[in-house]
Amino acid sequence: MNHFKALLLLLVVSNIAAMKYSLSIVVSILMLPFTSFGQLISIYDARSLPLGSTVTINGIVTSGAEFGTIRYLQDGTAGIAVFSSALATTVRGDNVTVTGVTVDYQNLLEITPVNSWNLNSSGNPMPAPVLATPSQLNENYESIFIQINNVTFTNPGSTFAGNVNYNFTANGQNGVVYIRSTNPLVGQTIPSSNITLYGLCSQFGNQYQVLPRDLNDLVSSSSILITVPPYPQNITTSGLDIAWNTNINGNTFIRYGNTPNLELGVINGPANSSAPVINISGASASELFYVQSFSVSGNDTAYSNIRSYITASNSSGDIKVYFNRPVDTYVATPSGNNAILLNNTFDDTLKAYIDRSIATLDIAIYSFDDTGTGLIVQAVNDAYNRGVQVRVIADGSNTNAGLQLLNSAIPVLLSPTVPFSYYGIMHNKFFILDAEHTNANKPVVMGGSTNWSNGQLYDDRNNLVFIQDKSLALVYQMEFEEMWGGIGAQPNLANSKFGPDKTDNTPHELNIGGKRIECFFSPSDNANSQIIKTMQSADQELYFATLVFTRFDLAYAVEERVDLFGVSAAGIMDDSSGGSGTSFLIMQGVMGNNIILFDHGSNPGILHHKYLIVDPSNSSSDPTVLTGSHNWSNSANLKNDENILVIHDPAIANQFYQEFHNLFNGNGGAVGSGETLLTGNDLTIYPNPSNGNFKVVFNSTKNVAGTILITEISGRVVYSTEMNNQIGVNEIQLNKTLLSKGVYFLTLQSPEIRKTTKLIIN
Repeated sequence: MNHFKALLLLLVVSNIAAMKYSLSIVVSILMLPFTSFGQLISIYDARSLPLGSTVTINGIVTSGAEFGTIRYLQDGTAGIAVFSSALATTVRGDNVTVTGVTVDYQNLLEITPVNSWNLNSSGNPMPAPVLATPSQLNENYESIFIQINNVTFTNPGSTFAGNVNYNFTANGQNGVVYIRSTNPLVGQTIPSSNITLYGLCSQFGNQYQVLPRDLNDLVSSSSILITVPPYPQNITTSGLDIAWNTNINGNTFIRYGNTPNLELGVINGPANSSAPVINISGASASELFYVQSFSVSGNDTAYSNIRSYITASNSSGDIKVYFNRPVDTYVATPSGNNAILLNNTFDDTLKAYIDRSIATLDIAIYSFDDTGTGLIVQAVNDAYNRGVQVRVIADGSNTNAGLQLLNSAIPVLLSPTVPFSYYGIMHNKFFILDAEHTNANKPVVMGGSTNWSNGQLYDDRNNLVFIQDKSLALVYQMEFEEMWGGIGAQPNLANSKFGPDKTDNTPHELNIGGKRIECFFSPSDNANSQIIKTMQSADQELYFATLVFTRFDLAYAVEERVDLFGVSAAGIMDDSSGGSGTSFLIMQGVMGNNIILFDHGSNPGILHHKYLIVDPSNSSSDPTVLTGSHNWSNSANLKNDENILVIHDPAIANQFYQEFHNLFNGNGGAVGSGETLLTGNDLTIYPNPSNGNFKVVFNSTKNVAGTILITEISGRVVYSTEMNNQIGVNEIQLNKTLLSKGVYFLTLQSPEIRKTTKLIIN
């Protein structure tokens, strides 16, 4: 690797002062004792040795915990990555000596394992950044602290998410920034102005990346910056508000239109404001707007990217959720809000909805088999035969034998498969009925987790969600037509976009029947960050059921809610998809027995859900459900075509909880609502926390005569009642509004059994 000599020369020529500083470190470390280390060599020499060599190097740490376990070291000759939890306490400016083995990880040279290391000093000046351009990033710059001037991000105004690449340009050259999930930049606004970019040059595969460490590595020449990207408020059938935040006060404006050309002009907002709100009025129901927000301070202007928004519809907003495996309706709240079990009739229900189509039917389905799907095939063909425009998108890597049963005149577009490493799969499972119908009560969107196959419809744990709303139907139609390549009856291959080629061009916030519903599509919308955001909204309860859970950042988000915020969490995943891997172990550390695997020995099929439930029993804490096709994996977030819905509604959250309660407890878990029972699964309080009106459910196979006691933490009994000759599933209604806010213990005791669990009154 003699190319490092060129880097050394570059350092000398470009920054003599920096070189003198770096050489002074090299001279000073020669005086260190090496009794516990091997012979000290420069990082340049260490990089020149064959892989597998044991080396001892010394350098300044240029990164901290923002990149997780890895640390980058630099001396006066080169830089190198060190991957070891032993260095977890090191921070930027530490001078360390490290002995370890050189390895190659995705073409990045690392030292791992570390055999020994020593902290020599702290608080040292950082090496001066080496000025570079995107095209110069190669092995010469690997693990070096660099500076790139005149950087503009290609998607400004959005927020950074974890484990995602972001493209930028600098003087006509293209580059890539990578943000790890542990980086403090996650959640920060992507700069809309020209910046100077600092960071570590790293490599993953064949791609060189810049790794900024925090906001200080993104230096803008503009005095005013957007700190919170624009978002909609007060969405009605006649308009909406656009709000955002800036770091300083400025005069505020929006440009807007019904197309990205922003043809409707400019609306002035408040002057001298850092938190403007600008109203768009006089709109129609289900009207789509494109908006660019901007704030002006002196000669500087901060622009957002162009975002799309949609007004509320005149539709019913009716939401129907169906499950194909058993549910526990005895934990339904309010009374009568029973989750709907469709036992072996998912296909019949899908047919019934498709039979309602009048003008258009758009289908995006990952798997469409020819077994168990006869009713669906019949419904699609019937729709086409009665004059409905039918368009179908399916995954190109699947056999999809059911497509062969459709009328051959129905246009079908298969997603691209080459290169598979780039495109992934078209994993959606949605259809749209009559999105543009003049009767706002006709459009329907079907979502959820269910593919069209015999196993998925009847055996595998799945859900279907139907929402009657014109605005949502138009949003899903936008996504469909981005893949389709246009608005026509036939696909336009020249304009068709899948996977990473798509853009974030759809509205995400909707007012549907007075309920807040969000929708996101992968990979353009970074749905993974929305899963984290939903997890972080949990105040008391967090439940999830998912086929795949391999994202570490999601696991850490669950861990954080449990460990730092005391949220009661329980989750189940399918063990056929690596459920006992690292993510499982991360959560198990704080969740214990509340994280379990789906038992294939006792259940048919697989657990195919991808849902998250937040605070279902606390109406004051925004009960929420997240569901859709999106598995909790890297591929789903970065390559696949996916969709998720985030439904803010206590009734829907409770219906999903009824399914989760049956699923979790039926696989060896023990969960009530908001309280996991470590003593067994035969005593449940629901809802818990409650306002004092709750049910006590006791599952038994024999008669039980006993007493229910409610005690304060001090042990003082505040309520008692008798249970006589109870058997099976019994609901005992207790209306104890006299209990003050706090934590109590509820005990069921009899001559044969004693069970105690926590009761929370809020």
